[in-house]
Amino acid sequence: MEFEFLSPLNEDLLEEITSDPQRLGKQVKLHTVQHGIPDLEGVNIAIVGVRENRLDEGNDDEFLNFDGIRRSFYKLFPGNWHLNLADLGDIEKGETVEDTYYALQTLVAELLKEGVIPFILGGSQDLVYAQYRAYDNLLKW
Repeated sequence: MEFEFLSPLNEDLLEEITSDPQRLGKQVKLHTVQHGIPDLEGVNIAIVGVRENRLDEGNDDEFLNFDGIRRSFYKLFPGNWHLNLADLGDIEKGETVEDTYYALQTLVAELLKEGVIPFILGGSQDLVYAQYRAYDNLLKW
């Protein structure tokens, strides 16, 4: 899977969330600068952040950063469930909002084809339409 629009996780965050082998962060496949996008073989859920909020009514053009959410989530202890998780990093703002829509639509469609459930962090409400459009070519009635 080649998606040049995905940015890897912050290196400082990686050190923090992978330091304890008993925590969830050590068991998740992570998109890193060093290793690139992880193989999705056997992955059930893929987490991805979307740093797009230009069409949000209350947008003050602040930079969306999901490190805090990831930090808290990956510090949890894994439960007695058999799900494999991957964190694909973030989709950066495109040159236009439509560029971001295309990136999100493409990513969600590819994940769904692979049987992976996308878990989207952030973005504004308008991104739901791009997620919806990812289903366009999956099922032909």
